Amino acid sequence: MRATPLPLFWRLPWLNPLNDVTGWNNLLHTINSTWSLTEVRARVVLRVQECRDMVSLYLKPNRLFKSFKAGQYLSLTLPSNGVLTTRNFSISNAPNRKGLIRLTLRVKADGRVTPLASALKKGDTVRLSQAGGDFSATDPSRGKLLLAAGSGITPMMAMLQHWASQTDRPDVVLLYSARTAEQAAFRDELQTLVHRWPELRVHTHLSAAEGRLSAEALAQKVPDYAARETLLCGPESFMENFAEHYRQQGLEAHLKQEHFQARKTAVQPNAEHFLVFNAEGQSAFSARQGQNLLEAAESDGLTPTHGCRRGICMSCQCKKLSGVVINQLTQTASDAGEAWIQLCVSTPASDLHLEI
Repeated sequence: MRATPLPLFWRLPWLNPLNDVTGWNNLLHTINSTWSLTEVRARVVLRVQECRDMVSLYLKPNRLFKSFKAGQYLSLTLPSNGVLTTRNFSISNAPNRKGLIRLTLRVKADGRVTPLASALKKGDTVRLSQAGGDFSATDPSRGKLLLAAGSGITPMMAMLQHWASQTDRPDVVLLYSARTAEQAAFRDELQTLVHRWPELRVHTHLSAAEGRLSAEALAQKVPDYAARETLLCGPESFMENFAEHYRQQGLEAHLKQEHFQARKTAVQPNAEHFLVFNAEGQSAFSARQGQNLLEAAESDGLTPTHGCRRGICMSCQCKKLSGVVINQLTQTASDAGEAWIQLCVSTPASDLHLEI
């Protein structure tokens, strides 16, 4: 997560210690835990158990937080065993006059962030990034289909809230797959939305009883889905199945997706090893060709700042001083000189020097 930069004047060396930002932030924190010159901080004002394994945190950010669009995400940073750990979460509410942000998370016992986040109490303070992502609500000229499973319901709730507040509400269908009724989040909120917005149609698919949601079930529940712009979010296998169906039907242009999981990198057993040096020329870690630099650094015990792990949030961006990397999203090679790279989507093609 990157802090808001100070103007160049305030970074002049002769102003020290007046321009010691870390010192000022620490001092402000002792007065009010959300005060900061550079960091977006937020206080927990409410914790709600949405369903058996999902919790919502309502957060009040400080004035450094800009704004967000319904459907976007942000990064939440929490301390874990002395190390700051960051993970992205979709914002599950629409912008509102109170300036509150709702993050709804599925708690996983083996997770790095969700158990810590779910244990937060009213009055606790967290660090946030600015909102990002282009998976956001638009005012559609034709109908919308929101196709969600599991935690994929979270950005959809923000969009539904946004559209419900409009005078001219669009034609929207939500098809939401949850394993059981106890694991279906926002049931009361969805009923309230349908009461306020009778044109909204909500279909809940319970996979434990009905089997996995299939393309055939989609066609049965939403016969006109091919004419609708579809927003898709959920577990990777769920999304891959429907993305493939839309490709087969020639409907790719109608589909927009939001991915939660990190990119998986395939590394050949005989892949070449490269050394990564820090700015002082000391060996920092090694990485194999095809392995992203973030995973390689973590394998050697380093803890670089990171967020989404899939090339979106820019939290893991660092400066390459020399060497060649390949961007795994674009499959393009960098030149050998200085450049800013993202650790999570960069794999080495030579030895490297990084400011890490």
